[in-house]
Amino acid sequence: MSMRSSLGRARGHGSGNSGTEHWYIERLTALALVPLTIWFVISLIAGLGADYASLKAWMALPGNMTLMILMILVFFWHAMLALGTVVDDYVHHKAAHMAGMIAIKFGSIILGVFTTVCVLKTGLGG
Repeated sequence: MSMRSSLGRARGHGSGNSGTEHWYIERLTALALVPLTIWFVISLIAGLGADYASLKAWMALPGNMTLMILMILVFFWHAMLALGTVVDDYVHHKAAHMAGMIAIKFGSIILGVFTTVCVLKTGLGG
């Protein structure tokens, strides 16, 4: 399935990159974050005043751990796409553009893996 616009296909013009697909995925991750964020905020409010043992017991539930990991992964994927768009639009120096894109991608991956490991460690009793 091609994400290229009909007008772009008809004229044979347009970007050489996958701008439409990028836009679509960014909107899809934003849509996925809506229910995940609502679940997270409700869980956060419900857990106010709880101690670490309660957090571990809550995180040990498979549904909670799964939703938390999904939220982390979707959040960092969405952040990587959105920040990449900002760099593409506003950073015009080639070296600065490349450094910014590398920093965003590596930062998103490192932070995503780190927070996922923290959730797993907490939920699995580490």
